[in-house]
Parts: sequence; structure tokens; C-alpha cells
Amino acid sequence: MPVVVKKKKYVHDEKLFSRKWFLNYSLLIIGSIIVAVGYVFFLVPYNIVPGGIFGLSMVISSLSGLPIGILAMVLNIPLLAWGIRSFNTSFSVKSLVGVIVSSISVDVLMYFYKDVRISDDILVSSIFGGVIIGGALAVVIKANATTGGTDLMARIITKYTKIPVGKNLLIIDSLIILFSIIVFRDINLAPYALIAIFSISKTIDAVLTGLDDKKAVFIISDKHEEIRLVILEKMDRGGTYLMASGLYHKDSEKKMIFSALSRREMAKLQSYIKRIDPEAFIMVVNTHEIIGSGFKPFE
Repeated sequence: MPVVVKKKKYVHDEKLFSRKWFLNYSLLIIGSIIVAVGYVFFLVPYNIVPGGIFGLSMVISSLSGLPIGILAMVLNIPLLAWGIRSFNTSFSVKSLVGVIVSSISVDVLMYFYKDVRISDDILVSSIFGGVIIGGALAVVIKANATTGGTDLMARIITKYTKIPVGKNLLIIDSLIILFSIIVFRDINLAPYALIAIFSISKTIDAVLTGLDDKKAVFIISDKHEEIRLVILEKMDRGGTYLMASGLYHKDSEKKMIFSALSRREMAKLQSYIKRIDPEAFIMVVNTHEIIGSGFKPFE
């Protein structure tokens, strides 16, 4: 008699209705609503189009009179259909929820607060709108979802053209901004759209990885022992010795120090090394996130 194994309801390492499941869906819903707030109160009143599906929906809405949220939902449906085939079920279901909540929220807010402007300054609106939308999108990303958008469109094009996703995304968003300039007949909107895009991007990075970029450093020095003691005792950090050999003297091995530091600690270390060994070779690499002892714990 065959043994029937009952499958547990897990979605991307989340047990259905578990604490983590509720937390992620709460973040997703809250983030999606705040995205709508950023558009309705800051960008829509000034026709600032920061690319994306919502931006395209703003332009089409001005031509057709149809609600922005409904248009965004309709435009996102084929993208999400492709996403369901290409990504895990959890990501697709959450993204569908994100699209529905953000789209409905936009139309509800537009119905009640259509003519409301938080700021009378278009520059302030483009910056604050971008920051609010960026922060909200970061919350949605933390919940392992999206609110739809041109990133999915860019991935579809990449699949068939082999053009990198980043380039496709830039091309798509640029065309949407150009389309908005033509429709709204105002080229002065372009710089504000770029400011909004920049604010969105930087805020997402800041929320997801922190404002203080961490540094990874590789050090080659004949006085590596003294530098090791500085890292351990003065900086209160750890590190790793890596054995390395040069291209010219491949048979001669040297000890290379690898360590991870904050930006401030890196500046201090460079000052110490300059005094210890001015001939030392140092390579500093930006790392947006370091997880482990002394840094960020696993979530």
C-alpha cells in the first residue's frame, strides 16, 4: 500500500498563516497603500511621471479619462501572468496582492482627494514623493513582492533579446517619460521626473541596505602582523589571512589580510596603515550589506 505524504502548506519558506506569513502580508499591504499616497498627493497633482506602470497609467489616464489605478491593474495583468510562469508561487501571489491593493488605493484616494496638494512647490513634491514611494517599495520588496511595474516588462524583453535588464528598464522608463512630456506638452517636467526617480532609487537602497555602506578591504603588506594587531585591538574587528602570490614572483607567497569595516573604521585604518607601512597595497570594495558577527544579524 503506497504511503501518502501530506504536504505542508509552505510558501517560499513561509508556513501558511504563520507569524512570518502575517508579517510579510502586513508589510505588503501597508507598503502598497503608502505607494499610492506618494503618487496621489505628490506626483499626480504636478503630472510628474517617474516611469513605471503607474507613470504610464497617469499619461493614459490624462488621454482617456479612465482611473489611474484601474489602468495600472489592467497593464499589470499580462506582466503578472508571465511572472506566475517564471517566478515562485509566493512571489506571484504577493505581487498580485500588491498590484490590487496599490491600484485600488490610488483610485480611492483620487476619488476623495483629487485636488489635494501637500506642497505648492513642484521640486519639494518630486523629492518627497520619490522618498515616500521609494520607502514604501522597499517595504514591499522586504515582503518578497512587487507592486508590478516595468521591472517585469524589462525581464520579459531580456528573455527574448538578451539585452541586460538594467538597460531595458532604463529604455522603458525613458520612453514613458518622453511620452509624458509629449502628452502634457511640458518639457520642464523632465528634470522633476528624473529627481523623483533618483529619490525612489536611493531611498530603496537606503532602506534595504542602510545609509552607511560597509567596506571590504584587502591589504598586502610586509608589516601585516602590525596591521593585524591594529584591526584586532584598535578597531575591535576580525579578519582573515589569505595566501597570495604575485604575477611577477609567483613562487613567493605573501599573507593578504581580508576584513570588513564601516566607512568610519576604514578611514581610521587607512590612517594607521599609512604610519605603519606607506608601501602597503590596499584595495577597498563597497559592500551594501554585511551579515554576521559585529554587523547585521540574519533576519
